[in-house]
Amino acid sequence: MTDRLERSVISERPGSPRRQQRRRAVLASFFALLLTPVAIGIAANGAVLAGRWWDAADRWLAPAQSVLGALLLSVVAGSAIYVPAAALTAGLVWGIVPAIVQIAAPASTYRLISAVPGLPAELSRVLHSWLSSGVILLFGVLLCGIGAVALLRKRYAG
Repeated sequence: MTDRLERSVISERPGSPRRQQRRRAVLASFFALLLTPVAIGIAANGAVLAGRWWDAADRWLAPAQSVLGALLLSVVAGSAIYVPAAALTAGLVWGIVPAIVQIAAPASTYRLISAVPGLPAELSRVLHSWLSSGVILLFGVLLCGIGAVALLRKRYAG
């Protein structure tokens, strides 16, 4: 019993592997929480620009933004290799919880989205459209699934 207590005290010292793992998990989760809405916003802005095909500048900017948003989401998903909680947290906060709010109070979600300062009206409409059509839920479920698979793989693979 005392041996186990001594090991847990030793493992909690500054610079210990367990403390470094916790710090890495917190930083990766924070990074994923910041990067996910940016990625969704960039991809949604690409969808806004896709409606303006008559402008030659927007013709290439729209798919470029969609690809950039997808790449940033893949970085969040890839962070699950090292810290599964990062993808799980981002999927819950930016995908599943907003979808639950949309299901519970569909009339207020557009008001909440359009209240974000600095968000153009077109982007608000696209984000609300994605939320009400299930695209945001899809992002959240995929990120949570990736995080859960990575967590199970880590736990059972050794």
